[in-house]
Amino acid sequence: MKSVKIIGSSCKFTTHLMNLFDKISVSYNIFINDGDTKKVEYVILNSIDQEFKILNSEYCFVNMDLINGQKSNVDICGYIITYGLGSKNTVTISSLNYNSGFVYCLQRDIMCRGKVVEAQEIPVNIALKDIEELYASMIAITMGLMESSCNKALFKNRILNV
Repeated sequence: MKSVKIIGSSCKFTTHLMNLFDKISVSYNIFINDGDTKKVEYVILNSIDQEFKILNSEYCFVNMDLINGQKSNVDICGYIITYGLGSKNTVTISSLNYNSGFVYCLQRDIMCRGKVVEAQEIPVNIALKDIEELYASMIAITMGLMESSCNKALFKNRILNV
């Protein structure tokens, strides 16, 4: 079971993320916006709306769309994976259509516990409700690839039906 700390997110984002984790069989314990500095496996920094001194994790997902320009210093301990709509993020998307889906783009290899998750593009068929679900999809797919949880579903059909 993976420990996931979610910081600076809405209830909708968290709900979307938990639903997607269930769909791709990622087992998780979620901690939301707690001030505890204990080490977790994954930290998701969706936005900065309060002061955090240290984020301690193996992997830290940072939403560059929502923190860009914020005047807040955060010490991050762990491997940083940026995500968002910008072209320079580790994880981004292309060909976005809220009614039919998008193309998930992992733009750089990720080392995960001695194995390499290679850069790749995956067409995803999902009718998105909002931008929060898009961000949650980026994280869920990436974590699924890292944990080898969604390889069958993604590579068999190239589709994630939600």
